[in-house]
Amino acid sequence: MNLQQRDYRFEVKVPVPLNRLQEVYIWLMAHSMMFREHFAPRDINSLYLDTPFLARFEENLSGISTRKKVRIRWYGELHHAHQAKLEFKHRQGGKGFKVTFDTALQFENPDFSWLYALKSAYQSLPVNAQYLWDTEHSPIIICRYRREYYISGDESIRATFDSNIESYDQRYRQQANLTRAAALGDYVLLELKTNADNEAALSDLLATCPLRPSRHSKYVNCIRHLMWQ
Repeated sequence: MNLQQRDYRFEVKVPVPLNRLQEVYIWLMAHSMMFREHFAPRDINSLYLDTPFLARFEENLSGISTRKKVRIRWYGELHHAHQAKLEFKHRQGGKGFKVTFDTALQFENPDFSWLYALKSAYQSLPVNAQYLWDTEHSPIIICRYRREYYISGDESIRATFDSNIESYDQRYRQQANLTRAAALGDYVLLELKTNADNEAALSDLLATCPLRPSRHSKYVNCIRHLMWQ
């Protein structure tokens, strides 16, 4: 079974309080690695899928070294998911890899329902993607945020800033909730990413960061926020 080449990468996350954001921006842009803007900012939408009993959520909470995340991601307007990607994110120890397949969600269809939309997406996939999807067929939340992209001068390390993070609860719904959102708090998430062979360069960069990295999952934070409402 061909599951695409596995490009392992390290991904470190640094939650940044708004009152420290300018400091972190200045640190990154003044760093000797000469970071610059990589892409224009854009909005990202991610539908997270899980088992009915939130097995993937529980895996993340437990901190086990090998875990999986399933999501459908698209860019731009929340209501337009014609060019989406089904993503399987696997984490093994401190690094991970991602396998993606083209898919689509037709929110504008007046007869849209999660049951038939996800069934249609599943049936349109190649067999290897259907195998990977496994039992994560329940729509849990859509997470939406604004992302800014930067890259080091040698293009070995990528940095992104995610702001205006909000979640749309999809649990126990037949129709998509695209209007009622909950904000996740007053912070911005810095993510630093590099291929597995650049671990030393990433460690050197982090050693100068004014804030400490920490475990952070948008999916977990969205679920926690919904549970505390």
